[in-house]
Order: sequence, then C-alpha cells, then structure tokens
Amino acid sequence: MKTAKPTYLAAVVTLAFSLALTGCAGGNTESQTADAASSQPTQAGSVSSESAEESAPAGPSAQADQSEQDGQSGQSPLSADADLSRVQPQVTPEDAITAAQADVGDGTVHAIELDHDRRDDAWQYEVKILSGTTDYDVTVDADSGDVVGRDEDTTEDSEQAIDLSSPMTFDEALGLAAGQGTGRLTSWKLESDDDRIEYQFDYEDGSADTEVTVDVDSKTVTVDN
Repeated sequence: MKTAKPTYLAAVVTLAFSLALTGCAGGNTESQTADAASSQPTQAGSVSSESAEESAPAGPSAQADQSEQDGQSGQSPLSADADLSRVQPQVTPEDAITAAQADVGDGTVHAIELDHDRRDDAWQYEVKILSGTTDYDVTVDADSGDVVGRDEDTTEDSEQAIDLSSPMTFDEALGLAAGQGTGRLTSWKLESDDDRIEYQFDYEDGSADTEVTVDVDSKTVTVDN
C-alpha cells in the first residue's frame, strides 16, 4: 500500500498539466478566431468603399466635359447650301486667322472671308495678311482648319488691321444686315477697304442676290441688289 501513493500522486500531476495545456491551446485558438473575425469587417468595409467609389455617378464637371466631347465628336461639316445666318462651321474665324498666321508669319490681317468653294466642294476661309510689301491670301478649310492654299502678291499699299470683336462683332453686324437682306446667307467677309472697315453679307433668295455692307465705325448699312 505504501508504494501506491507515489504512483497515484504522479497521475494526478500529469492530469493537471494536461488540462492546463488544453486550456492554453483553446485560449490561443479563440484569440486567433477573434482576431480573424475582427479583421473581416475591415476588409469588407474596404471592398464596399471601393465598390461605392466605382459605382458613384460622375460630378457636374465630368458630365460637362463628357457632353462637350460628345458634342464635338457629333458635329458634322456644313452642307453646301447651309445658311450662315443660322449655322457656323467647326473652325471659327479666329482659328482660321491663327492658322494663316502660322503659315505665313506675322503681318497685318486686313481681310477674312467665308464662302463655299464649288471646285473643292468645301467651305473655306480666305485670310489676307500684309507683311512688308507682300500680300498673302491664305485659304483655310473651315471644317478641318488646315491650310489648303496660298497666293501672294507684291504691293506698295498699306492696310488697316481688322478686328473681329471691336468696334463691332459679327453678330452685331449680322443683326443690322438681317433687316435688309432676305433668303440664305451664302457668304460673308470683314475687310479693310478704302480706309474703311466693313462687313459684307451676301444673301441669295431664289434668283435674287443681295449684298449688304455694314460700316463698323458708323454702323451705316448699304444695300446693293
């Protein structure tokens, strides 16, 4: 009987040690499980945030930029019988002047005209630039903005520079001419002529042609049928 006590005591110690190890292992597992569970909402929240950013509608600025791009891509060239009092080509007069100056260099821009060229079947600007004693006549495609022709002459004349915004804009001049001309506006020009600067508008109404000029300084309107 005396020899059984040490054996019994050893068994009790071994059992207690095993239970302690089992408790530690369980605690670690629960801790790991809790850590994993706590990290999952963060990951889910991140994914949800990214999804929300991707699906969020574009702001007003982005919509405006897209509308402008869509409008430009959808714009088509003018038809040969277009009415210039209602529609304008893709290339502005200012852009045409810039293209002409890039082609021949600096000088005095003293005339610009827009009309339809039947030979090329295209709307074209003619920009006249005086540089020294050379007078350039530069043709710019009103759809693409490309320089498609250039002529030059030698002259001793001087010319006044035109200005598309002062003292009279195209719209202001057109408003004055509209009451005098009828039918389709087939062409227009702004030029320096005999110390005067004037707009000229050419109207076509059936077989009748009307030329209306507007002096930019005096606002005098002249009609030539």
